[in-house]
Amino acid sequence: MELSSIISQIAETQLEAVRSDGSVPSGHNGLYRDDETPVRNSSHWLLTFSLLYESTGDRRFQEAAKRVSEYLNTSDARPGEHTFFHRKVTDKDRCNGLIGQAWTIEGLAVAAHVLGDSALGDLAKDVFLLHSQDRRTGLWKRVEVDGQTLPFDATFNHQLWFGAAGAILADLPWTSERVDDRVRRFLDELETNLRLYPSGLIFHPLKPDSTRRRLHLVRADERGRIGLTFLTSSVPLPSRRRQLEWKAIGYHAFNLYAFALLKRQYPDHEFWETEKWQRALEYVRTDEYRENVWQNEYGSPYNPVGFEVPFAMEVFDIGTLEERRHWITKQFERHYNPETNRLDRNTEDPETLTARIYQATRLENISLPEFEPQ
Repeated sequence: MELSSIISQIAETQLEAVRSDGSVPSGHNGLYRDDETPVRNSSHWLLTFSLLYESTGDRRFQEAAKRVSEYLNTSDARPGEHTFFHRKVTDKDRCNGLIGQAWTIEGLAVAAHVLGDSALGDLAKDVFLLHSQDRRTGLWKRVEVDGQTLPFDATFNHQLWFGAAGAILADLPWTSERVDDRVRRFLDELETNLRLYPSGLIFHPLKPDSTRRRLHLVRADERGRIGLTFLTSSVPLPSRRRQLEWKAIGYHAFNLYAFALLKRQYPDHEFWETEKWQRALEYVRTDEYRENVWQNEYGSPYNPVGFEVPFAMEVFDIGTLEERRHWITKQFERHYNPETNRLDRNTEDPETLTARIYQATRLENISLPEFEPQ
């Protein structure tokens, strides 16, 4: 069976789930159990519907994409006309840091290109540029749904994905040069901001490889210390350190997917030649990673590593076709349910994991002879 056929079947089932207001059912952010609005999953499905319309010409997907995009431009999705409203959790921001905004900007930018709708691109651009960037480090602060500027987002993958969403946005012909300038600035500083374990595994919290830089970020944050814990803290206690490293394994391919999006837009940037980047890329092919990631609760049940690893392999030209086929097949074997046409098996958050089929839409369409859903 071809990958494109499986994606289409899942998306066709989802067409029935699009509500009258254009939203789709929300999940709960996997293991984090956050009370989410429909914005995240709507953003993912907007991208899937758009790319399926582009590849198949099926107007059902075009219509679904238009309806979902209209929802994302409502006061329910963006109540303060600033950032998008992603979650309803006490003591957490409603914007879901940079990552929530990155997911919605990503979906809007792709839809703007496919549907030829510059208004969607303008909406994504406006939200992206709301986020102030520290020029010295290339890092961004969060912006709440009411427009309040919050401290720096101290999770590395959030910073990375916001930059990747900006890269997709920068590719639109009508996008402001300011977007491209900020993404390039982020890339220019990425080698220092990226921290690795000796194995090449990407460190989960944002903790740049420079004490001076970490101190600068604290001083540049005039609104307190929320979100800066890992920028200034000493080495975590052993149990905390082990917990963070285990979590990092589950997120490594999620990082690589974002790096691949940046690579497609900025293929000649000098970062790709750094020793640090090569170590991070090669880690995904180690026995240590392959043995651990499928047992990791932050891996395939939440972050679909079976789609993320092959995409990185394609873009960075590593591995073989058989390796990519193995990763994709294993993701489906573990989580695809042929009775529901959803990725709702062996996961705590079936709505979100099913929505993350969008990450497979960018993969080369290959046959999966070992995977034949009944």
